[in-house]
Amino acid sequence: MALKDKRKFTTKWKNHSFIQALKHATDGIRTVYKDERNFRFDCWAGLLVVIAGFLLHVTNNEWRSLLLAVFLVLANEAWNTVIENIVDLVCGTKHQLPAKKAKDIAAAAVLLSSFYAVFTAAMILLPKIWHLFF
Repeated sequence: MALKDKRKFTTKWKNHSFIQALKHATDGIRTVYKDERNFRFDCWAGLLVVIAGFLLHVTNNEWRSLLLAVFLVLANEAWNTVIENIVDLVCGTKHQLPAKKAKDIAAAAVLLSSFYAVFTAAMILLPKIWHLFF
């Protein structure tokens, strides 16, 4: 009986294979890139960090730290978008304090991870840039 109930409630968006799950994930990345200006900015900033890393010959451990920082910002930006869309779906055009709080807290997570990314990039890249000139 439980098995029949499980089949009854599957959705058309359920992943039936790894390839299908990968397609849905890439659709999500494309959507957030297309719809969110800040995500596009973060992608280009991350690309600049990667280019700087190649040019300045960062170590393996420095790569790990830089890439973690970049992807942390991108993941938080994606979660921020999810939260904003869910709040908009639930609340519509009504302005409610809990909705504002949810959106503000999600934006704060992006801001905090951005601070971490800037700090990490500065700690790794600035000394290398300094040594190029002095």
